Amino acid sequence: MRRLQLPAWVDLTNPAAVWIGMVIAGLGFVLLGVAWAQVAGETQVYLQLPYLVSAGMTGLGLIMVGLTLINVSTKRRDALERERQMDQLVNILEEVKGVLADAPKARKR
Repeated sequence: MRRLQLPAWVDLTNPAAVWIGMVIAGLGFVLLGVAWAQVAGETQVYLQLPYLVSAGMTGLGLIMVGLTLINVSTKRRDALERERQMDQLVNILEEVKGVLADAPKARKR
């Protein structure tokens, strides 16, 4: 199974991706507020639907995109940090292995 490869300019490990996701989600909440204000001012359902569809659904979509961006960005940063920690642990274990391998030689002397 082939993984989706993002373009090189898309760096989801950058902390700015989280902020961009928060801004996008914030815009979605603003659009939901606009939709609610416009729908609340109308008494006829046929006049409410355009606001609900254009602002409400777009707002929900932006919230979903923003939260997905935040989620993917934080998971990638966590994965990179975990990989760095594992490399560090492997290096430490190799040093310990080297010290333990030298220990019997030092005792024979």
